[in-house]
Amino acid sequence: MPTSSRHVAMLLFWSALAGVGGALATWLFREIISLCLYWINGAQGFGLVETARALPVWLRVSLPAAGGLAAGLILQYLLTEAQRRARVDYMEAVTVGDGTVSIRGSIVRSFSSLLSIVSGGSLGREGSMVQLAALGGSLLGQITRMPTGERRLLVACGAASGMACAYNAPLAGTLFVAEIVLESIAMPSLGPLLIAAVIGNQLFHHLWNAAPIFEIPPLGFVSPWEMPGYITLGLLCGALAPCFLGLLNGARRGFAGLKLPLPVTLALGGLIVGVISLWRPEVWGNGYSVVSELLKGAWPWHMVLVLLLCKAASTSASIGSGAVGGVFTPTLFMGAAIGVLFGMASQTLFPLHVASPTVYAVLGMGAFLASATQAPLMAIVMIFEMTRDYEVVAPLMVACALAWFVSRWMGAPTMYHSGKENAPPAA
Repeated sequence: MPTSSRHVAMLLFWSALAGVGGALATWLFREIISLCLYWINGAQGFGLVETARALPVWLRVSLPAAGGLAAGLILQYLLTEAQRRARVDYMEAVTVGDGTVSIRGSIVRSFSSLLSIVSGGSLGREGSMVQLAALGGSLLGQITRMPTGERRLLVACGAASGMACAYNAPLAGTLFVAEIVLESIAMPSLGPLLIAAVIGNQLFHHLWNAAPIFEIPPLGFVSPWEMPGYITLGLLCGALAPCFLGLLNGARRGFAGLKLPLPVTLALGGLIVGVISLWRPEVWGNGYSVVSELLKGAWPWHMVLVLLLCKAASTSASIGSGAVGGVFTPTLFMGAAIGVLFGMASQTLFPLHVASPTVYAVLGMGAFLASATQAPLMAIVMIFEMTRDYEVVAPLMVACALAWFVSRWMGAPTMYHSGKENAPPAA
């Protein structure tokens, strides 16, 4: 075999191993979260929202605050001042670094994220999963003493595997890393990413027995005359997603202006979430279970609106306080709620010519995600992998493309360039 061919074969082999490592890291983090929830809710096997609903009022308020305090203490005393200020996430390791991801920084931040998540923080848990998966790729590159370029690629392969496992979307996980991290869809990098994502996803399915993230009823489209509605929803999400990111940045500046010790700041963020959860316990966690309910049409419009506002406030409190976690999944939540409200309004105005609000919820998730990440191709593919409904692709392409265009026209930054200091990339 020629040297170049042998080199490519070995690179694909190491990419596959990085995919395996990403699956194991994702599975381990999920298992730890499940064990913690079993301990909190008396081994009932509830998710975070069910746990919040079952807890007494005083504990529903105090647990997020206590979790925030503990998470802040972890960051305060297990990382030096320089380590807390440094960006150690995998994106930096791939784009401007040498492919070396900090072991101590990744583990400490992930442990802090775990405490925030299981205590009810309004955060995405997937960010730490992807960070740990990328760490596995970095360690593999360091152990094998690979050159800098190939070590960076293995970090990217680990991240693609973690993303594919976290969202049960191997192609979207690949495009996430290619479109957002590498900013390239060239085959020399896309091939290894695909192998890592697919192998990691298949292994994770075996370990976790993972089902589709959302159980979505068949999406029925009424007529081509609905296209103006899809266009309007895309434009709306394109304008609102930058506002949501601006709200998060404003919360960060507000908490920083208080000049409180880090543990106290995180405790305050948790307390705000706890107080909001007295009214709406659904703000706990990343929002998966509530999105599933929204897709089934289980909420009246005024409850959806209240929940949308409460989730935006609680996510701002968690992220703004400096808690380690992602906003990728809460972004899907925001898009789904906006889509449901838009679909309900459309049905009221044109009852015989508009599809179910579930259709608009799905399109809203994609369009809001495309605007927030400015990665429309990844958003289209991710929603398609989640729904497995080919009918949604055409309107989804329209909504995502327009949302991306509006966000670019507004000059809005993506969620990955918003100045976060304490959180790993918002996956």
